Amino acid sequence: MSTQDSSPPGPLPGHEPGAFLDISEFETLAAPRSLTGQLFHYTSVDAAVSGILPSKALRLSPYTATNDLWESEPHYPMLASSDQRPADADFAVWDGIDRQLRQHTKVGCLTQVIALPETVSNPDALRGWAHLALWAHYGDRHAGVCLQFDRERLVASFHAAHTGPTSLPLHGPVHYLTAQSGPVTRGVNTDQVGEFGSDAVALAYAEKYQDQLFFRKHLDWDSESEYRLVVLNQTANYEFVDIHDALTGVVLGSSFPPDRVADLLKALEPYEVPVEQIRYHNRRMQCVPFERAVPRMAAASRSPLQSTAPRRTGSLAERWQALRMAEANARERKENAAPVTAAATRMLREGIDALAVKLADWPATTVDTHSRTQAIPPKLQQRGPGLPGETIYDQTGYMCVVENLPSSSYTLVAAAAVQVLARGRL
Repeated sequence: MSTQDSSPPGPLPGHEPGAFLDISEFETLAAPRSLTGQLFHYTSVDAAVSGILPSKALRLSPYTATNDLWESEPHYPMLASSDQRPADADFAVWDGIDRQLRQHTKVGCLTQVIALPETVSNPDALRGWAHLALWAHYGDRHAGVCLQFDRERLVASFHAAHTGPTSLPLHGPVHYLTAQSGPVTRGVNTDQVGEFGSDAVALAYAEKYQDQLFFRKHLDWDSESEYRLVVLNQTANYEFVDIHDALTGVVLGSSFPPDRVADLLKALEPYEVPVEQIRYHNRRMQCVPFERAVPRMAAASRSPLQSTAPRRTGSLAERWQALRMAEANARERKENAAPVTAAATRMLREGIDALAVKLADWPATTVDTHSRTQAIPPKLQQRGPGLPGETIYDQTGYMCVVENLPSSSYTLVAAAAVQVLARGRL
């Protein structure tokens, strides 16, 4: 068993607080994290309904089939010997060790689940099903599925299937590096190869340097948050892990084809697990029960793009320039209004805060304050720059909301606001 640290990764290098353009991004990466007991595996719908689910087995593939050069290309450890050897002898040792390491090593790739506090704006941002790149690369461009597993059960099933005397089963999280200088120094003694054979030396080498060989990848892959099942044995064939007792759920991609739903449900008959689907909206992913998922609108049914005739006359260039001028004028008016609104804004804020303090003693309620302009009637609200109506230089407001506990129903809402009009009218 691998003895690697299972703590979740920290914020990426170079993501210092001052470098963030969005407070929610900093909030997500700076928040405390915890790993759950779940693992996810992205795959295509065909692989799921025709292979994995009916066979109740997850396939482990040889290293030579991976898409990472650190693993698919030959690995040449440093050689040590007590006597002089011809160069071609070293190449023969290298080829033997490499054949054992790459062709006889099989790997199953899964994704860890990183939980964030519910207090952050997007607590699901690092969930195992929420990786856009994984959906695109392994999940059939969002039309595939993501299989959810209980980690302890899956690892137990993995070990039960690979307990032979010449099997080396390993598992653990992947650690990501900006670079790796090369193979382990003085990793293989050529005299031992002659004494014990390249297969035995390769097993001993892999067991000793398992972390460097199997659980390190370049930082380019860190978004995968990978957890691996690795087995080194004496075959070059695929290996399999029974998943029947470990599968705990299935998540459909946002573009899962409706005509494959029946196939999926049939393949899931031996299992009693929930089915959910990704709903994507405005750059945010949600995982909802399948029955509530909104089907992806077919391209043919979408309305053609229509352009509303503008009230303003002129060419596109002229109307665009007029809009830019209106936006610039609005910014200038807001700057000019700042000294006028400063005292009134401070008075409103202090008044709302004082009210909140007085109401904090109300039993079975919660009190909160917000920066809002609800006190201004809708017809009198500040309009977008360039729109007809009275010019409002600036507006601001605050409100105090008292809600009943435990249900969220309003007990009291108090709001106040101020506007600056033309000629400095407040």
